[in-house]
Amino acid sequence: MFARKLTVFIAIICISLLCFLPSVFAAGEPSENVVINILAVNDFHGALSESGKNPGMAKLAAFLKAEVAKNPAGTIIVSAGDMFQGTPESNMLYGKPVVQAMNEIGFSAMAIGNHEFDWGTQVLRERIAQSSFPYLAANIIDKATGHVVSFIKPYTIVEKNGLKIAIIGLATPETAYKTNPKYSKNYNFADPAQTVTQRIPELKQQGVDIIIVLSHLGSEVEPLTQQVTGEAADLARAVTTIDAIISGHTHLKVAGAVNSVPIIQAAYNGRAVGNLCLTFSKMDRQVIAAESNVTELVAANLVADPAVKAIVDKVQEEVAPMKNKVLGHTVYELNHEKYSHSVLGQWVADSMRQKVKADIAFENGGGLRASIPAGAITLGSLYQVVPFDNTLITVDLTGKQIMEVLEHGIGNQQIGMVQFSGLSVEYDKSLPEGKKITKVTLTDGSNFSLTKIYKVVTNDFMAGGGDGFTTFSQGKHMIDTQLPLRDCLIEAVTKKKVINATVDKRFIEVMPVSTVNRFAA
Repeated sequence: MFARKLTVFIAIICISLLCFLPSVFAAGEPSENVVINILAVNDFHGALSESGKNPGMAKLAAFLKAEVAKNPAGTIIVSAGDMFQGTPESNMLYGKPVVQAMNEIGFSAMAIGNHEFDWGTQVLRERIAQSSFPYLAANIIDKATGHVVSFIKPYTIVEKNGLKIAIIGLATPETAYKTNPKYSKNYNFADPAQTVTQRIPELKQQGVDIIIVLSHLGSEVEPLTQQVTGEAADLARAVTTIDAIISGHTHLKVAGAVNSVPIIQAAYNGRAVGNLCLTFSKMDRQVIAAESNVTELVAANLVADPAVKAIVDKVQEEVAPMKNKVLGHTVYELNHEKYSHSVLGQWVADSMRQKVKADIAFENGGGLRASIPAGAITLGSLYQVVPFDNTLITVDLTGKQIMEVLEHGIGNQQIGMVQFSGLSVEYDKSLPEGKKITKVTLTDGSNFSLTKIYKVVTNDFMAGGGDGFTTFSQGKHMIDTQLPLRDCLIEAVTKKKVINATVDKRFIEVMPVSTVNRFAA
């Protein structure tokens, strides 16, 4: 009898222990650390096909999928914006194939870059509707409502490994003047730090564990100090209650920290991938360690992902007849560099001026996105040169107003060098602002007058105040010709057949010999 009672007693004790042990283990769970990996790309610019240092979307997909496989329950893939604009394959289809590939890869979120507005808000809405992930920008405010624009989300919350990860989106405030004003005029681009600060209590109330800022804010690394600077760094200094910032816009490799907030940026065109590795303590309820790095992709070391390769192959087949159509030839390379006077820039401006029979033409340096190698000029190469659907605008400006355009557009390291036609300009960078241009004449050598009215042609981006060119709005008789700049160049090539352009002397940077402006009255 005693033995039976002892046996029952032991059994009861064992059962009690078995019931109690799970609660012991559960109580111990908070001490466990959870690793979250965030893979980031930015400024892909439609680089679907493998070319030069660009690995192409299929090999980028292979790398991303392989990284996810290392931590499948704890990895997130995001984009910091500017994904679509830049190549014939993407531009001719308004970014559709890029979204197809991103859906296949499994992106969780994308920030709005300035170039997402290039085809207008209707096309942007179509890409958003096509996407299986949200587009984020908490600081794009509709002027009519005072709220975040209706088709964009301020943030998203992703659950991984039992954690809630909040991803707040930010556009760069530069979008206000770096995208066509006709598409951005209805929006305010609010201060990033104020925007994030306002959102944090809302996110905390929802029980988020980690807060990431996914932004198109620029960043860079100072060569001497190796310190991270730029818009993203400014945000990290102003807001310390975030766990990491993903940057874009400046096309650089950045992996560092400001105020203990890690910041990454992964170059451009899919050439690199940023990786944030965050270790979260369930006991401390916070991120206790953060590592950031940027991996350069070497195409030769990667095997294309079959599913994404099929998407790219189909696109190449679809656009090949248009893209590869030869329009003419160029004897010399039509080279372009955004921050200097270029042979491509002068040829484009000449073509604009001749098309509408204007006295003077202006084209922004950032509006031309690629050089044209010597040899065949194809429709695809012109799409690369002018990926934006800008139209030609004519306007009457005084000589004084034209001087304002030149002073703003020459030597401006923020927006690049304005390209021009119909003028010869001498420039002395050692002189004070507003007095650096020392001589202006018309191309035929005749005097340039500050009081005379000239017919000027530019693109609708500049005419609307893009890149800070506000002078055009002060002109008279502004007319949108509705003629796309790209069509103007297509016509110029097909008519001429052979382009024989070389850099002329319309822009001369002089040694500082005089501080006197020389103009005819």
